[in-house]
Amino acid sequence: MRKMWTKKDVELLRKLYPTAPEKEVVRRLGRGWYSIVNKAVRSGIKRIRKASEWSERDIRIIKKMFPSHSVREISERMGRGAGAIRRKALKMGLEKTVQPNYWTDKEYKLIRKLYPRKTARQIADRLGRTAGMVRKKIWDMGLKKYNVGHQRKQRGKR
Repeated sequence: MRKMWTKKDVELLRKLYPTAPEKEVVRRLGRGWYSIVNKAVRSGIKRIRKASEWSERDIRIIKKMFPSHSVREISERMGRGAGAIRRKALKMGLEKTVQPNYWTDKEYKLIRKLYPRKTARQIADRLGRTAGMVRKKIWDMGLKKYNVGHQRKQRGKR
């Protein structure tokens, strides 16, 4: 059975929801988080997001890693979002020193050789790239699984 919202509950929601940690709001209201968010939205109460502070340690890690590591690697190491790390690095004036990962002639030749018999995933594993990147490159190269002289069998009319 659904628990009805009382005036006292809504007052407490207005007080806690904007800034209190999620766990505290859930505990004090005795409701699920999605129920709380739904009521807050319907009541016009907005959550105030406070950006977490950057510690000296965080800044040292970004200075050390940003030029030569991917944002994803830094994000995983620090437990922060990739967007936050990019914005912080931009504010710090940091730039990437890693060159873009261009496709080599050797990789093009290997794709042409393997694609008729292998999947994009298998080729990606061999090249050390993502399957999505390989699929895009196969598309860009106009490769097909079937040879020019070999056509699919036509289905007969029923």
